[in-house]
Amino acid sequence: IDDASGGGVGGVVLGELDEIIPTVFRLEWPQEIRDALVSQNNPDGSITNSDLECAGLLLTWLVMEQVCPDLVHKHIALWSDNQPT
Repeated sequence: IDDASGGGVGGVVLGELDEIIPTVFRLEWPQEIRDALVSQNNPDGSITNSDLECAGLLLTWLVMEQVCPDLVHKHIALWSDNQPT
């Protein structure tokens, strides 16, 4: 499960059938990312919320690679509250 916003991204990694230490992660976006985010105050920005949600999903996968045992031939479910992601 992950979520992203203009401030950062975070998520939770849980295992169902394999023993995985439940892991919570959080990353604050660098200022240059926050400054480039499209918003009412910055309509000409180059990064959308959907871009951040997609980056958050990728970050979730990278965290999973570190905390989960072998992911080869495993079924993985990743949830996001952003339809384009």
